[in-house]
Amino acid sequence: MARQYQKKNIFQRFKRLSKKKKVIFILVLVVILLVAAAGGYAISKLNKMDRVSVDTTKLSIVDVDGYANILLLGVDTRDMKHIDGSRSDAIMVVSINTKTKEVNLISLYRDTYLRMGDRGSYDKITHACAFGGPELSCQAINQALDLNISNYVVVNFKAVADLVDAVGGITVDVKDIEISQLNKYTKQTAKNIGRKDYSLVKEPGKQKLCGVQAVAYGRIRKGVGDDYERTHRMRRVLTKVFKKMKEMPLSKLDDIADMMLPQVKTTLSNSDILALSVRLNSYKIMGSTGFPFSVTSGNIGGVSYVIPTDLAGDVERLHKERFGQEDYTPSETVRTISSGISSTSLDKDKKKEKKKTTVTKKKEEPQKQEVTKEEEPVKEETPTQEIQEEE
Repeated sequence: MARQYQKKNIFQRFKRLSKKKKVIFILVLVVILLVAAAGGYAISKLNKMDRVSVDTTKLSIVDVDGYANILLLGVDTRDMKHIDGSRSDAIMVVSINTKTKEVNLISLYRDTYLRMGDRGSYDKITHACAFGGPELSCQAINQALDLNISNYVVVNFKAVADLVDAVGGITVDVKDIEISQLNKYTKQTAKNIGRKDYSLVKEPGKQKLCGVQAVAYGRIRKGVGDDYERTHRMRRVLTKVFKKMKEMPLSKLDDIADMMLPQVKTTLSNSDILALSVRLNSYKIMGSTGFPFSVTSGNIGGVSYVIPTDLAGDVERLHKERFGQEDYTPSETVRTISSGISSTSLDKDKKKEKKKTTVTKKKEEPQKQEVTKEEEPVKEETPTQEIQEEE
């Protein structure tokens, strides 16, 4: 009886409303229903992602007031369901100013010699993901750069290639010196992700690259700028894709979401992603930078590394330039890691001996064997043989 009375009472009140108020009431009701439907639709899409949880208390988070920093990892695995033991071929921090909506991209050179978080050992930052998954990558980067990374997004080569194709490719000014390596990695990437419809670059100049070519362009390293220029190319690819997405209609973005989301592994919640997507048009990419700023290259134990020459100084500069912290002093953790790097001796003599050996035994010891040797620190973690050979 109580429910029947309540229903009757509501309808009686609605009848007593003026015509104008009835129209307003109906309009408000329609809007609420539309918002609810849209929200449910969006959430159903977001649930296609591989969602993982992480204990943020173990990520060594350092407060960076006014900024959200999200780690983007591109891993060298074909199957996103099994990323254990996979190295991160691209390591990028997407830094968002929560007030101005300005976005800066900070790319870490994959071969940078850093401490592997609480493991205590030093190695290439690309190996952190192989040793302890994206969580160890977050922890190691937070400790080395004094950052507050609590969320990450992981994709593989196929996802990036699909995304570039979805936006219609990107235009890049290909240099003559890049063509050989670009075509080499185009073939390898196509094989890795199972693509047969691709073309090779025949001449230098501005030209549109398809997804496979764009991934290959971002992987060029040896003999064409090495790890430094490689990182810059990756940032260039993502920046061009982001700019094209900002100009797309919602219907096209919806199609891209259907294609991309199942290929993404992330800690971001639905509410986090919805909040970011609502503000997509207001975001402004201000710039991108490679990190560390001051580096040298050399061998340690026969393995080639990118070695920070003043990590503490670079972290201080990073916080001043990117986060507006003029009087920033690096944490004790950063200073300890910086000191640990500085105290490491380079085996310069062994590097010379290695060059002589390569010349005298060129046929017996092909380049692939040398590269495999350089990847020994991660060999025990069972990375794929295909990626070892490509490196």
